[in-house]
Amino acid sequence: MLPRFFFVIFCLFEIVGIGLLNSGASATVQASQETRSQTEVILQLNADALPAGKYSYNFLAGYQSNGKPLYVPVVVIKGPEAGQRMLLTAAVHGDELNGIAVINALVKELGPEKLRGTIIAVPGLNQTGLVGNSRYYLRSEGGGSQRDLNRLFPGTLTEGGAASRYAGNLWHNLLKGNADIAVDLHTQSTGSDYPLFVFADFRNRKIAAMATALMPDMIKRDSGQKGSLETSFVTASIPAVTFEIGGAKRLQQALIDRAVMGIKNLMVAEGMLAGTVIKPLAAPYVGSSFANIYAEEGGTALMKVSLREAVKKGDLLAIMLDRFGVEKRRYFAPRDGRVVSVTTDPLKESGAMLVRLLY
Repeated sequence: MLPRFFFVIFCLFEIVGIGLLNSGASATVQASQETRSQTEVILQLNADALPAGKYSYNFLAGYQSNGKPLYVPVVVIKGPEAGQRMLLTAAVHGDELNGIAVINALVKELGPEKLRGTIIAVPGLNQTGLVGNSRYYLRSEGGGSQRDLNRLFPGTLTEGGAASRYAGNLWHNLLKGNADIAVDLHTQSTGSDYPLFVFADFRNRKIAAMATALMPDMIKRDSGQKGSLETSFVTASIPAVTFEIGGAKRLQQALIDRAVMGIKNLMVAEGMLAGTVIKPLAAPYVGSSFANIYAEEGGTALMKVSLREAVKKGDLLAIMLDRFGVEKRRYFAPRDGRVVSVTTDPLKESGAMLVRLLY
């Protein structure tokens, strides 16, 4: 019985594709295929030195505590004619994914033959945050800690902690030297939503024109945030905007498609693509300040307004319920404005933001 039993088991393994006798050969073939597909690793990017074409790289941004490298993906598309160098970055916050999809769609669609100038696309700046499912750059030092990478630019090269050095390496060896204009792609934080929304420093006419060309729903005139990519570029005399695309931890295809169209429209405006600049029939709502409405008590929030909705002072924004479903507080608009952000997570602790108005 035993010889027949082992023969039957052997045949079953072969039928399902395990192949006991050939498993070593299969592994060898797979490994060689992976080796052939490896992407070139770079320590520094000089897009100006590249001939026309499309290139993919892994930029070595740092090392983890176990010695493993941190690779940041980079795609360069360079046209045959000289023109603007547009830098596109996404996921400096690791939970903000729509921007990655926007860059991937653009890279798939655009070839060098269509382009005048160069696109430098970085779909995934914060590798520890992406892997760790976190907004933050995750460090192992001190038993584990987290830093907001978008408050650390331009970073440092030889001093500071792991996050500051990671930011410094990105800034000095990948980003700053390869940009004439920059668009940093974001979403609202986990648990909240934005429409298509741009932060832009309107004191600079070039930046104001970039913001409008992206065809967002709303724009905030904004002088910047110290340590952010946008502000670091503007400080370095490189026009830049922050482009917010919906909410975190999701791929919102309608917003992704609109963001792709907006970036292509900006490329037309910059002479990088042929075509006519689109001017939407409805201009974006432009404001200069935020009014944030926070939960005073924890509970379940029932939202009574939607994104982009115009509100008047005194309008009902949200109702808070206690754990038994009994209403315990109502929240009203403190002034006129437009709803630029709403919570998508109904469970709120005291101090959590419910609504953000732009005015």
